Amino acid sequence: MSREISLIFPGQGSQHAGMLDSTLISKYKDLISNSSDLLKFNIIDILSSDEKLNQTSYTQPLLLLTSYIHFLEFAEINSNPLKYVAGHSLGEYTALVASEAINFYDGLELVYKRGNLMESAPKGLMAAIIGLEVDAIIDLCAHDQNKHNSIVSAANINSPIQTVIAGDPEAVERVCDLAKTGGAKRAIILNVSVPSHCMLMTGPALKFNDCLDTINISKPKINLIQNFTGNLENTPSKIKSNLINQLTNSVQWTLTMQVIKDSNSVLVECGPGKVLSGIAKSNKVIDTLSTSSDNFKDMLSKINE
Repeated sequence: MSREISLIFPGQGSQHAGMLDSTLISKYKDLISNSSDLLKFNIIDILSSDEKLNQTSYTQPLLLLTSYIHFLEFAEINSNPLKYVAGHSLGEYTALVASEAINFYDGLELVYKRGNLMESAPKGLMAAIIGLEVDAIIDLCAHDQNKHNSIVSAANINSPIQTVIAGDPEAVERVCDLAKTGGAKRAIILNVSVPSHCMLMTGPALKFNDCLDTINISKPKINLIQNFTGNLENTPSKIKSNLINQLTNSVQWTLTMQVIKDSNSVLVECGPGKVLSGIAKSNKVIDTLSTSSDNFKDMLSKINE
């Protein structure tokens, strides 16, 4: 009997120069050329430059493009049924494209606009806190907000042992210090250009609502798990509101992993890198594969054994 597969798509942080090799660039040259024309910049040039690639407005469309190409490659060789699709933060848009809820080129233009809007947000920081319970981190953020009238909150609830916070620079640093005092193993300021998934994104979220009004969102053809709720959603109007809420609220990745774990499906990380595969294992999702692995085709062929 064929095992079901759940696909997950990475967000910012998984990008790197050269993440599309020459073979894929050649095979998908028309898709890449059309994407360059739409975005009005040379994608191949950006893909070779870490500096430009790490700018949010470039990162978002190029990561969507790369992950979508990984998905097309996966679809060519996969014969197993698909159970769920989900994506971490930006990756949610690749999940929407893969499930045919939105058109690829609409998604590409949408995340380019999203990236530009996010770059217009007030300056902030993000930090990963490891080894402290989520509720304790949320309490520390609430304490700082009340004491200093600050903006700081849990941005990505990745696993029981890893939470990313975002907010005002001073507030993030204070919460990191308190977290280490309270027993966290590590609190690491992340090298990101924007403070995602917190109330500093209120202005961009309001403007992004208008961007979403310009595209058609259909009912997904594969069961979609959304970040804002960590649960299934198939109603286009609700998908849209969840995408807006995602900008200012926590990514509920632990809940997403629980849904996939309960389904007993094989998890496939579809895109560059293996960041989400590592997080899946910390959520005790055992059967994981990555399209970035050299032996991915062989591993995929063996999942029904």
